[in-house]
Amino acid sequence: MTKIQNLSSQQRLRQLAKSQLGHEFIQSTVTHSHESAVPKQEQIAISNHSQLRHLTSQVTASNEQSNAVLQRAMRRQEMQLQRQQLNLERVLLLTQDMLPDQHSREEVDSDWFEHFCQLVQDISAAPMQKLWAKILAHEIQQPGRFSFKTLNILRQMHYRDAQALQLAASMASRLNGQQPEQIFFGYSMQASVWRWLQGKHKGVLNLSQHQLTYPDILSLVDLGILHQTEIETGALNRQQDLLFMTTQHSRQGRVLQAGLVLHYYKFTLSGSELLSLLNVLPEPQYWAALTSLLQDVIEFPG
Repeated sequence: MTKIQNLSSQQRLRQLAKSQLGHEFIQSTVTHSHESAVPKQEQIAISNHSQLRHLTSQVTASNEQSNAVLQRAMRRQEMQLQRQQLNLERVLLLTQDMLPDQHSREEVDSDWFEHFCQLVQDISAAPMQKLWAKILAHEIQQPGRFSFKTLNILRQMHYRDAQALQLAASMASRLNGQQPEQIFFGYSMQASVWRWLQGKHKGVLNLSQHQLTYPDILSLVDLGILHQTEIETGALNRQQDLLFMTTQHSRQGRVLQAGLVLHYYKFTLSGSELLSLLNVLPEPQYWAALTSLLQDVIEFPG
């Protein structure tokens, strides 16, 4: 358990600075000038030799200060290189534990691996290191599985983004095997007077009730994991068979009325590549709510 320290804001700042810079804060060398108490006549009488000695001491102090700054900069750079090396080694060790004891016929592209190493050296969070290790393990077993674009997307992700991706993965499915995966959230019926009178021409599921908030969706869109716009299926036919396929199960359904249109968010190709890394179970409450929403327009056996 991490010990919680009760520190002031200044102490927090000094603590962060030391972890990044490798030293305590250097006290400001700027001093407030005070008006000299020496009479003006005596100031004029200062000898040229004294002025030269004063200037020399200033230059010496300036050089010493510059050397100290340079040493601190070199120390900071050294610490950064050490952190980057440790991050890379941790990911490689995690990858080693994930790889099965089997041969791979193809080699990983050298440019791909160099790019991978450049990106992963600045990843310090353990959950993200594990995700990067999974990518490398999969790439070693099946070279070409992950694109440069997918690596760049993952590099931009923070831990909260990864959590949003996991939530989205628990709601993802493939309708009749279509790729990439989709997240269904509503339906509408093609316009007719009778349907409007019935008042059952559309239905929408609030995904935020299942922890996938609209800001999370926008974040996944900005990262390039989801497409920017909501997408609709074409108008489905009456008695048309549907199959919602997830990583763990499939759910069959049959359209009850012609003109049904389903609404969904669609993963990009890079988003689909990232989904393959996640062993996420379908979110039962979401699927129960979606089934309940669609039961007036789709018949689900059982």
